[in-house]
Amino acid sequence: MSYRDQPVICTVCGKRFIFTVTEQRQLHRSRGDAYDPQTDQIIAPTRCPSCRVRDPETGRMSGRIKWFSHEKGYGFIVKPDAGEIFFHRSQVIDEALDSLQEGAVVTFEQIVTDRGTEARQVRFEP
Repeated sequence: MSYRDQPVICTVCGKRFIFTVTEQRQLHRSRGDAYDPQTDQIIAPTRCPSCRVRDPETGRMSGRIKWFSHEKGYGFIVKPDAGEIFFHRSQVIDEALDSLQEGAVVTFEQIVTDRGTEARQVRFEP
């Protein structure tokens, strides 16, 4: 099987992204849903990397708390794409701040502010 970077348009947000050779090799090795054994082809994803980490129904992203400072009132969440995003305690919903422990699974909305990208409406997942 030959691999090459392929331009694809996301069916959710309409942005153009590249289905990379690295992703194609990983999918071929895993022989997951994106691999068609009859044609020996990898099926390109229909959603860009940003849209793939979002819940299709709610649009919320998921991640794990990297750390949180109770004294300072803020922390960071590690996103599935290995990026990090800032959050403030005022954006935590339905939980006591004592629950903000390293590794806790959360969902959140991502917004862009004048200070950069931040998480808002942070909720804990069971």
